[in-house]
Amino acid sequence: MTPSFAQQTTVPALAIKLASFFLLAGLFLFPYLIAGSNFFFALLLLTVLFYHDIFKQGWLICWKDFRYITIGILLIIGFNFVGSLWGPMNSLATHKMGKQILWLFIPIIIGLTYYHSSLRKHAFIVISLSLFIHLVITTLQYNGLVTIHALGSSKLDASGFIGHLSLGFIYGIWAGTLIVAAQNAPKLWKFICYVLVIYALATVFMAHGRSGYITTTTCLSLVLFKVTFPKQWKLKLITFSILMFVISIFAFSYSPVKDKIIKTIDGVSALYEGNWERADIRLKIWAVSWDIWKEHPYFGVGTAGYPNAAKKIIQTNKVASLKIPENNKSVFYGHPHHEFLFALSRWGPLGLFALLFLCYHWVRTGWEMDWNRNTMNAYLVTASGISVILHGLTEPSLNTHYSTLFAIVVLGFGLSQTRKNKQA
Repeated sequence: MTPSFAQQTTVPALAIKLASFFLLAGLFLFPYLIAGSNFFFALLLLTVLFYHDIFKQGWLICWKDFRYITIGILLIIGFNFVGSLWGPMNSLATHKMGKQILWLFIPIIIGLTYYHSSLRKHAFIVISLSLFIHLVITTLQYNGLVTIHALGSSKLDASGFIGHLSLGFIYGIWAGTLIVAAQNAPKLWKFICYVLVIYALATVFMAHGRSGYITTTTCLSLVLFKVTFPKQWKLKLITFSILMFVISIFAFSYSPVKDKIIKTIDGVSALYEGNWERADIRLKIWAVSWDIWKEHPYFGVGTAGYPNAAKKIIQTNKVASLKIPENNKSVFYGHPHHEFLFALSRWGPLGLFALLFLCYHWVRTGWEMDWNRNTMNAYLVTASGISVILHGLTEPSLNTHYSTLFAIVVLGFGLSQTRKNKQA
């Protein structure tokens, strides 16, 4: 590490080195060991708590340069805490409130990067190495050489420890990052980046996460339109058409993906036919969450009130018309598989507005950045924001561990800047 980051600051060089190490160690373990990564993240928080100038610097940048995103984050944190006042105060409420500490990583990452100019590069290498190793593990899992017990992950749906719910979200953003990084990389590293992109895309589309297909395709399209061919519309359209053609051919030639798509189409068609018995189960879950909100239209059921509300409404047969099978009822009790319906049912219209406010300014901030000078920053912020929205249409994108932490880390590095760039 260069000693320049420790000059003219009250934060000791050792503290910045330690905090950076804890952050990188936590990021490396992130895809495999939640407890292990949380251990290093806890050490990071303790270090920053003691040397608070790191957090202070990050907070000042957040508030001065990215005020609307900061306000949106504060609103979401506030609703998680205040919303517990009109919902059950149980272990779930404590868990939800405790998870809000993850948002602190944004000013921490910004503060560390401000003092440590090489941190972004180190983080990119560490995350890329970690995600590559995880890709190898998914390949071993697909071939039956390793057994992994993770939600939605199996030999037939190889998605490693992350699970198919968040696999596409994470690897879609990462694939786009690799393409952006390859633009100015030497030939060897450019080749390595593109090989990793192909490997990541193959893994995502061989898994069964439908939102992963959408978010990954969107991230690739974002790179195509804003980075690779920023002004050449003919090349944009040709390349985009080829991309869609290749993805379509793969989707309808690989049986598991084809079956998933056909099942989704049939499930949506059944809804339009009024046949709830054949309707996709997510549509039924959304209908239940909508009814939960209609019963509590002003403030919702509170931060931790959703499971009890879902059990009550299903057990009293108020949604008997949905034809919910007995063995599927427990699926309805966790969350509505929809970030925006989750906010509406828990906190009412004001909570939904807070989430929309955050998502809008998240994407807008990245979109309005200088894509010529700060290409990576612009991509990271925009891609993470769009992915949160799209993934949130079928999953609680800011309420599951992997997608939430990854989105926050990507946003933190996307908003970060070194002291040299800041002064310039």
